[in-house]
Amino acid sequence: MAISKSLKKKLLKSTGFFEGNDGFSNLAGNFDGMGLSFGIIQYNFGKGTLQPVLKDYIRDNESEFKSIFGTSKAATLKKVVFDYSKNQQVSWGDSITESRKSGKVKAEWREPFQEMGTKSNMQDIQIERAQDYFDRAESLANKFGIISTQGLAFLFDHVVQSWNFEGSHSKIEREIDDLDREYQKNESGARLPDEDRLSVLLDYVRSGDETDRRRAIKNGRGKVHGKQYDVDDYGLSYNDEF
Repeated sequence: MAISKSLKKKLLKSTGFFEGNDGFSNLAGNFDGMGLSFGIIQYNFGKGTLQPVLKDYIRDNESEFKSIFGTSKAATLKKVVFDYSKNQQVSWGDSITESRKSGKVKAEWREPFQEMGTKSNMQDIQIERAQDYFDRAESLANKFGIISTQGLAFLFDHVVQSWNFEGSHSKIEREIDDLDREYQKNESGARLPDEDRLSVLLDYVRSGDETDRRRAIKNGRGKVHGKQYDVDDYGLSYNDEF
């Protein structure tokens, strides 16, 4: 079953909470070697995920792009995006980074980038370019028997940040299947709830920030990066199937 556009936005906003404070306008400089990171799930030069987002936007919305950045900066960024190698793009991102420690981008570039993130055309492109992550999350949901929007949010956040679990999928499947059979035996044939399935998956997530994020989604709330996450803010629930 295809994930609806409205649910895609909810998933993006849920994961975007952990990626920054500005949603589709999230922006970070070269604090992590990625050169420049932009957007709700931090598309970046280093991994090659930001280039197609910017190419799509510039190609299809050039007049809007120029009105935001101005003629000179628009020409510079267009050259960076279309003509530079990945290493050159990362270096350029570093050159507009105010401080590697903070990851803050210089104001002259930060302001137009963040304005660009508010435009519906850019937001639509960010959603479209997240399709591989949506597909991966849906595939994992089918594999592990996850049917709720909250469970899908857990998986989507995981594939955006990590892609793979720390263990073979067949091993995880067997563990969930064993618990499911036992649960059905004790609960008159009822299926193992998504929250219990996520508890198994959580054991296969790297410790630290990744575990903190996934645990907050599984529990429905929690403090991560000094901010309070609440799944209700995104309209996600174990009671809603996708």
